Amino acid sequence: MSVAQRPAAGREPWVAVVFDLDGTLADTLRDLAEATNAALRENGLPPCPLEAYPHMVGNGLKKLVERAAGPGVSAQKREEIRQAFLCIYDRDCLRYTAPYPGMPETLAALREQGIPLLVVTNKPDAQAHTIVEGLFGAGIFAGIYGNREGRLVKPDPALTRQALASVGAPPERALFVGDSDVDVLTAKNAGLRSAGAVWGFRGEEELRRAGADYLLHKPAEILNTY
Repeated sequence: MSVAQRPAAGREPWVAVVFDLDGTLADTLRDLAEATNAALRENGLPPCPLEAYPHMVGNGLKKLVERAAGPGVSAQKREEIRQAFLCIYDRDCLRYTAPYPGMPETLAALREQGIPLLVVTNKPDAQAHTIVEGLFGAGIFAGIYGNREGRLVKPDPALTRQALASVGAPPERALFVGDSDVDVLTAKNAGLRSAGAVWGFRGEEELRRAGADYLLHKPAEILNTY
């Protein structure tokens, strides 16, 4: 099925598609790594190699800082690193970040079918809006939901359920697309089907172990999941 084709006869499209951001919609890894490493250096700690970052991201900024800083770093120092990261990443979050090939066309095809698109990410909310709107434009997504004070991070299902409720979409007819076991578990917890983005940070083995309902090797395959 090409990105321009409709679902086959007798197959109903999803009532909403929820996307993770990092490693799913866009390759954000280098900007995340460079901002984290700069924050570590600013606080007297050694940087981490780029190849370590795919397994350090995905559970929110606090967990990223904890993993990057390593054991024995005080809570106060971790908070200083977190604040430094926010300043650096606010400035540089679109320096190298780019959509995955085929993603803009796939989003356009879903929108052509009238399917609301949503983003639910553990990335800080302000940066999530900056990146998604900077890469894809304003108005492409019906809602962008990042982490902020008072919100629980994935795999807690509350934010995903809130996003679906905002467009009147029942979970059982919605799809969650993400690249990690966190996303698959979020989908299960919220009552959605899950599609594993093999092109992302974590790879096929993790997504298969997590029990993803679909394994996708390129964005256009989202259109074959109806």
